[in-house]
Amino acid sequence: MSSVTSNAVIHATSRAVGGTARIVGTLTLLALVSCRQLSPSIDRETEPHRIVWPPAPEPARIELVQIFGRASELGIQRSWWRRLGDVLTGGTEPHLIRPAGIAASGESLAVADAGGGIVDLYDVRQRQQRALTGCGDVAFQEPVSVAFWSGRLYVSDGGSARIHVFDLAGECIDSWKLPDGSRPAGLAVDEGRGRLYVAAPIAHQVLAFDRNGTVSLQIGRRGTDPGEFNFPGWLALDRQGRIYVTDALNFRVQIFAPDGTLVGSFGHEGDGSGDFARPKGIGIDADGHVYVVDALFDAVQIFDAEGRFLLAFAAHGSDAGQFWLPSGLTIAGDRIYVADSYNRRVQVFRYLGGPS
Repeated sequence: MSSVTSNAVIHATSRAVGGTARIVGTLTLLALVSCRQLSPSIDRETEPHRIVWPPAPEPARIELVQIFGRASELGIQRSWWRRLGDVLTGGTEPHLIRPAGIAASGESLAVADAGGGIVDLYDVRQRQQRALTGCGDVAFQEPVSVAFWSGRLYVSDGGSARIHVFDLAGECIDSWKLPDGSRPAGLAVDEGRGRLYVAAPIAHQVLAFDRNGTVSLQIGRRGTDPGEFNFPGWLALDRQGRIYVTDALNFRVQIFAPDGTLVGSFGHEGDGSGDFARPKGIGIDADGHVYVVDALFDAVQIFDAEGRFLLAFAAHGSDAGQFWLPSGLTIAGDRIYVADSYNRRVQVFRYLGGPS
């Protein structure tokens, strides 16, 4: 509803006698607001100009399907009382501030909002949202990554050097303290081996934790040689359990076997297709393609399993299908979720298939 209409209603109700008329007017306004339906997605199938990559006449491989920065854009409406409170106080629905990490599992979706110090936990099927602000008396300082594992949500909080563990109702059930200065970042889960991998950029390592928070494996140290790191940030696992690490300031992706042995790497610094400037989020689709967010390119680059460049999508900007310093990425089925950090939103893309 526009500010002009809102001001007219407020002006009219202010002339009524007593507080009752004001309340009735507010309730009427709220009823009108609550009738407005918001679509949870962008229906690219019916739009005349789909946003796809590569552009025609090449066959489309990636398309944009959804953008959200608020719960309502996922079809999740705030409660009647919260909407009433917004009308009475002039408040607005919360918006993402600087989303960093994303996780998706079934109908559950989590977004680590580093700028807001909040993790938003969404149940898309039940149309519910929970805003997590910390664990017990430990408030989030800078939540940067999230991961689902066996009905639990794991949150890496770089500011407090902790991994927090929640159930899907949003109750914190555990918290692991890492050494001061560790600043944990990206997370990845190996369910078969019972491991949570954590990138520790300041320590220049990747750590593996068991379900009890005990470190079971340490990979790497600072350096530029194979198997060494210079601020590793984000992680992904393939079907063989190999760990893909964005080695940010070595401008490469390194690949490790489950025992920590280096098995390969690709990438180098540059500004051409397949080069890296500031690699961040990483994910692997069902066909083994490796997706790497590059924050300085404002794009996602796709490689085959051997590290050969295939395709890039998006560009700098604030329109649909453009990024401004993107960060984390996760893949669930054919959906690719990207934290478009400084545009304060998450963009969701669909993999349409293509040659390996």
